[in-house]
Amino acid sequence: MMESAIVYDEIEYPAYSYPQIHPDRLATIARLHGMAPAPPDRCRLLELGCGCGSNLIPMALGLPESRFLGIDLASTQISKGRRQIARLGLANIRMDQLDIQDFSEDQGLFDYIVAHGLYSWVSETVQEKIFGIIEKCLSPEGVAYVSYNTLPGGHLRLMVREMLLYHCSRFDSARQKIEEARFFAELIAKSQIRPNSYGSLLQQERERVFCRHPHVLFHDELAECNSNVYFHQFMTQAAHHHLQFLSEADPRDVQPTANIEPSAVALLKKLGSETIAGQQYLDFFLGRRFRQTLLCHSSVAIDRTVTVDRITNLLVAANAKPTTSSLVDASDSEVLFSSVDSKDESASITTSHPLMKAVMVCLEDVWPLPISFQALWDAAHNLLLAWNPPKPFDSCNEWNCLAKMLFVCYQAGLVELHSWKPHLTSKPGKWPLASPFARLQSLEGDLITTLRHDQVQIHQAVNKKLLQLLDGTRDRSMILHDLQEAVLASQSPENGGPELNETAKRTGEMLDADLDRHLEDFGRLGLLVS
Repeated sequence: MMESAIVYDEIEYPAYSYPQIHPDRLATIARLHGMAPAPPDRCRLLELGCGCGSNLIPMALGLPESRFLGIDLASTQISKGRRQIARLGLANIRMDQLDIQDFSEDQGLFDYIVAHGLYSWVSETVQEKIFGIIEKCLSPEGVAYVSYNTLPGGHLRLMVREMLLYHCSRFDSARQKIEEARFFAELIAKSQIRPNSYGSLLQQERERVFCRHPHVLFHDELAECNSNVYFHQFMTQAAHHHLQFLSEADPRDVQPTANIEPSAVALLKKLGSETIAGQQYLDFFLGRRFRQTLLCHSSVAIDRTVTVDRITNLLVAANAKPTTSSLVDASDSEVLFSSVDSKDESASITTSHPLMKAVMVCLEDVWPLPISFQALWDAAHNLLLAWNPPKPFDSCNEWNCLAKMLFVCYQAGLVELHSWKPHLTSKPGKWPLASPFARLQSLEGDLITTLRHDQVQIHQAVNKKLLQLLDGTRDRSMILHDLQEAVLASQSPENGGPELNETAKRTGEMLDADLDRHLEDFGRLGLLVS
């Protein structure tokens, strides 16, 4: 294991945060299945293989009453995380440099245990230890998250991985291996003179290799360990530790039947309550190669029939806009709403129902904040009154139908359901304040974690500087002045006099014209603290 730590110290894994690991996501899915999980803002969470804390630290910042523990073997990653924790002044998080095999069960119980990007890249002995920690340290109504590579889709990845490993074995340094892996993936993808099925597969794998961050390619594809298992094998191992399948962390992955032939869907329906078998057949049909599975104790009574009450007791959010030219009103004309963020075409809904149209408009208005079902119901009906519908939509039946429609949209990835509301605002206010962690990240790179625990990229230096200035001590005029000073300093004109004055004037005018738009953009991205 020490060799692995040295490799991660030499080639750092990119610092990502994952919304599907946030306790809000885990609690929401558990509540939909009839469980009583700990509230996200008052919980204990353990992350195995936490890296530099890019996932844990923003959680700790946004959930000050919760407690977080992360362990990782790589010393440079842990040191980096500890420095950030100190700069942010966080007292509810601890990061330990520790081999998972040495983790002690006397750390107490955790409401949530997560292991992302770990299981498939460690030995079978460590895999057993991961399950052992979950079995012994997960609270009675707790939820565990484990991601892993799966078969049958993983066979294609393994085929290319074996070729890359053979080629890269000729080179010594990690950076050489990365360069040669990309070179050889390109070479084998172009090696077929005449089009054939093998060449098509290699082309697809070549695209996947080149889409990945070079350091991710090194740690994932070229790693010493990279095990792939069938879902039923993974769940057999989980069952040995008295754990059961709860769901997948992404609701779109639970019943993704949109692209499956009716005959295959019919087979899935025949399986009925055979949950493990049904999920395994889905993997066969879809060629799934990666899973993000949620587990709970086998003693928990899971109810997979989602009731209206469970839906209406959650918060709702959606960033979707109408994509048709039709006027959004109380008429029976169809309107297509599509997700602004998702590239998945299934993350859309076409509806002619006046209430559903009003709901989607109201959700877009309050984005990025989630809203209670009752508040959403009230806002939608206020909007309907302005539209002057031919009849009211306020019956108990409409309430139930709306809940069911929103749940369908949730399963498609168009609508989000939440158990917790982040402390953010879409309005900059007089003294704009951006997330302290986002400001810190902007000093180091382009990838920024929002208060919603997703990530956005901010490339331009002027936008990063603007984000850094939003510390709550400056009003608009002060922000504009300091931003202008920073931009002029970075330009470093060689000539003074009139030329410098003209440059300063033009710069000030451009920044003034764009400032409000950029502040609003930061608000819509979920970067501004309420």
